[in-house]
Amino acid sequence: MESILITGASGRLGGAIVAALAARVPRERLRVLVRTTPAADAFRARGVTARLGDYADRRSLVDAFAGVDRLVFVSSPVHDPAIRVPQHRAVVSAAVAAGVRRVVYTSAFGAAHDPGHAKTEALLAERFGHGDDSGATILRNGFYTEPFVDRALAEAVVGRVTSAAGGGALATASLVDLAEAAALAATRPPARPVLELRGPAWTYDELAAHLSSERGRPVVHERVDVEAAGAFGPLHALAAGGRLATGSDDLAALLGRPPRTLADVVRSALQR
Repeated sequence: MESILITGASGRLGGAIVAALAARVPRERLRVLVRTTPAADAFRARGVTARLGDYADRRSLVDAFAGVDRLVFVSSPVHDPAIRVPQHRAVVSAAVAAGVRRVVYTSAFGAAHDPGHAKTEALLAERFGHGDDSGATILRNGFYTEPFVDRALAEAVVGRVTSAAGGGALATASLVDLAEAAALAATRPPARPVLELRGPAWTYDELAAHLSSERGRPVVHERVDVEAAGAFGPLHALAAGGRLATGSDDLAALLGRPPRTLADVVRSALQR
C-alpha cells in the first residue's frame, strides 16, 4: 500500500486533510509532518505516524519523506516570498531526493500574481513534469468561506454585518471541501494537473439574509469603506471590483458533488 504524508498537519487546512484522509484510507498508510514533539505525540496517540521536520531545514525533510510515495504539500503559512520561496524549494528538493512519486500542492487563487505560489508551481512542473503526465497536482484553493462567516456572526449580534464589498460577489470555498478535495487528489490523482477550487459565488447581502433566516432575527448588510473593514478590506475591495466573482466547476468535479454553499457554512457555524 502506498504511503501518504501530509505536511503542515498541525495547521487548520493540514489537520482537516489528515481527517479527510483518515476517513478514506487505513491509518497505517498515513504519515504527518509536524515541527514539534508535542504535536507529533498528539498524532501518534491517534494512531498516525508522525515525523518531525521544518520547511527551513531541508535535511530534516529528506529524512521525514523517506519511504513516502505520495506527498500532500500544504503551502507555508509565511506569505513573504523571500521566506516562502526558499522553504518551498526545500520541500520540493527533499521530495525528489527522497523518491516521492507524486505531490499534491495546495496553491491558491490568483497564483500567477503571487511569487511564492507561482515559483513553486513552476518548480513542481520542472521536477515532476508538465501536462497530463505530471507527477504533481496543483490545487489552486479559493479563499475560505468560514472566516467571512465567522466575522459576520460576531457582528450579527447587533443586527448587522459590514463590508466594503458593495454588491460584489465572492467565489469562496469551504475549508472542509478543500480538505476533502486534497484527500481525493492524493488517493485518485485527477486527470488534469492544475485545478481551480472555488465554490458558488455569494454576496454580503445574501450573507445577511442567511443570517436573518437562520437566527430568526433581522440582520442587515451595512456598507463601509475599505479602512473600516479592517483585515478584510483588501479582499472586499477585490470583490467590489469584480475580481473574486469567477467560479469554477473543478471543485464539484473533484468532489463528485456540489460544493458546500454559503448557507451550508452558516448553518455549520451556528451549530458549533
